[in-house]
Amino acid sequence: MDSNHSVFAANKTLNIVMLWLFCVTLALLLLPLESISQELALQVEANKTYLYLALIVEVSNFISQAIIGFLSAYFYKRNYKREQEAMKNVVSGLDFAERALLREFVLQRKSVLYLPETEPTVRSLLDSGILNVIADPDETTGRAPVIITKKARPFITYRAIGLTRSKMNDEMLEQIMNSRPEFAREKKVMPRAYRGGGNAKTA
Repeated sequence: MDSNHSVFAANKTLNIVMLWLFCVTLALLLLPLESISQELALQVEANKTYLYLALIVEVSNFISQAIIGFLSAYFYKRNYKREQEAMKNVVSGLDFAERALLREFVLQRKSVLYLPETEPTVRSLLDSGILNVIADPDETTGRAPVIITKKARPFITYRAIGLTRSKMNDEMLEQIMNSRPEFAREKKVMPRAYRGGGNAKTA
């Protein structure tokens, strides 16, 4: 889990020092120092109480961090499940206008739409955490780039927004097209050849 990793990453320097001290303390207590240096062996024997205390502190540090990491991972997972359940309920409670707006991401085959933040439907989806503004609005049009948030994407299915992957009849298609919000539609300039006018040359 990310939360578990962050606990140990935040104390990386401390852990390195404590691990080094742990290895040194353990070596002084377990190695046959008499064969290396009699004087060192006598010093260690005289200070064994302090070495055992140091060992207890070092081990306690690792145990405490393991407990903190476990608790952090547990609460992170629990909060994540709560957020997912809350988002699932929000998506299931979308109204007709909100579903129609979310369909535009599918109909236009885009992950980013430029929408007016002041529009009530847009504002509602932003407040509920389904949509998110990723940059400042354009000064000319007043529209801001908007995406579906990562936490909402798993729940924005075809069924949730009133679409189906199977072939739809003409009545269903007409209903979907008529419900498209005007402010979300992509404005494309029609080529001159299709705009009409008396200056078009004929062969």
